[in-house]
Amino acid sequence: MRCNNLFLSFCPVLLLGLFLCFWSCEGDLFGSDSKEIAHGYRLKRIGNPGQFALLAPYDTGGIIIDEIGWGKPFIIARAAGSQYWDRIDTDHAEHIRISDSQRRSNPNYRTILIENADMAWNHLKPRKRVW
Repeated sequence: MRCNNLFLSFCPVLLLGLFLCFWSCEGDLFGSDSKEIAHGYRLKRIGNPGQFALLAPYDTGGIIIDEIGWGKPFIIARAAGSQYWDRIDTDHAEHIRISDSQRRSNPNYRTILIENADMAWNHLKPRKRVW
């Protein structure tokens, strides 16, 4: 009988502790505004529903993009209003800028299907990365 009373006494404290732990987490446990592509790189819905940002691992902000594509190990994205592409090698965490002609001529990049960010968002699963 004493054990039941002790458990009931600590139950609210335990629930409050769990609530504080979940509340303090930076991750979006219940939302769906971010989807992982690979190795922590994420596509995140921002502002209006048709606007997206590409975020690096552990970053809370990123580049606003119009177009994106991926194929292991590369993610290629074009920032809003830019004529250049951001090429990310997810295996080596390497980020460089390339021109459109470089993207089209390099055999590693030209096979990557490029889509507008909204279409790419629809292809990503909420809790499952691509690779």
